[in-house]
Amino acid sequence: MTEQYRPDGPRLTVIGSLNNALGSGSLKQLFADGSAEIAIGSAVASGFGVEAVKSLMTGEANGRWWFVLACVVGVGSIAYGFVRREHLRRRLQRQVRVGIVVTAADSARSLVYARQLDGQAEAYSRSTCAITIKSDVQLPTGGTAPGHLIEALADRTIEAMAMAEQLSPNAIQIDLIPTMRLHAAFWYGARLGHTHSRSVMVHEPSHTGDTPSHFPAVRLIAGEPEAQPLTVHGVEPLSGGDPTLTALALDLQARGEAFYAPVRKTCQEEGIGNLLRLSSPVERLAENTETFTAAVAQVCRAWIEAQLPDGARTGRHAIFLSGPVAVSVALGARLASADHGRWTAYTYDPANNTYEPFLSAPTT
Repeated sequence: MTEQYRPDGPRLTVIGSLNNALGSGSLKQLFADGSAEIAIGSAVASGFGVEAVKSLMTGEANGRWWFVLACVVGVGSIAYGFVRREHLRRRLQRQVRVGIVVTAADSARSLVYARQLDGQAEAYSRSTCAITIKSDVQLPTGGTAPGHLIEALADRTIEAMAMAEQLSPNAIQIDLIPTMRLHAAFWYGARLGHTHSRSVMVHEPSHTGDTPSHFPAVRLIAGEPEAQPLTVHGVEPLSGGDPTLTALALDLQARGEAFYAPVRKTCQEEGIGNLLRLSSPVERLAENTETFTAAVAQVCRAWIEAQLPDGARTGRHAIFLSGPVAVSVALGARLASADHGRWTAYTYDPANNTYEPFLSAPTT
């Protein structure tokens, strides 16, 4: 495990794995993987097989067919054991999951807190995944975090996916566990994209107090569930702003005007002319894949269907984020992967009651 985050760029490290071998440590395991059936069948088939052959060679017919029958039963037990072992092997292969923990430590959030989140993500991955791969980076202090470090982190993640295919070719799912601030998560998702050969499930820390510490939140691949957990408030024109500049504001913690007031202030300062607002009726989305997937799909659908002025689709966009990191990653992958340079992501800075941009803010 790495001792500290790397300021010069992220690197990949395989830090742990579960033991999924078909071991034979206990009596229950012996029967579960077919080893006991094979061993018993071998003993029965060999012992009674020898007796059957001896009876044939000596011409002693008494009990011969019982020997043959017992030998056949032994062979059948061997065959059953091998079938059971193959079935278990295939079932374990289907269950193989690869965990990728990605961390962007940011002094604005406290490096101690970042290490705590990173440690929780690593422990969760090692307890649930066959293989765990880790990549981390420390963002520089002061000023806006450079995008090239987050892009490099996404590139290392794609390399980790390729590594996972080599280390575990039978894995059907990659569990992505990101720990980073929301605006960095959006940019990370935009670079990562959503078209991957394996199913990629983004995990989110759980706040219910139950174990495990994370839960599967949303897949990167686009989906269209019918549920609509969010409220769409429509497009709000902002006086004095450029109509070709549009902002998407996501109040996923039900903060209301406490969320939107600094959003409007930032939009006015940046000359943004359109504001599309969505909000959650509850302070925290239900912690399940269905709700998170529906929320991401609803945001994407609202953005596509929004009635925007001419030129707004081809202009610059801003997104004001709140709530789960997994949602920010998925939105970046789906909304901005085709042209991530058009977007600027903002996250709330409670110390100053303002929104902090990632990369450069949109300008007129």
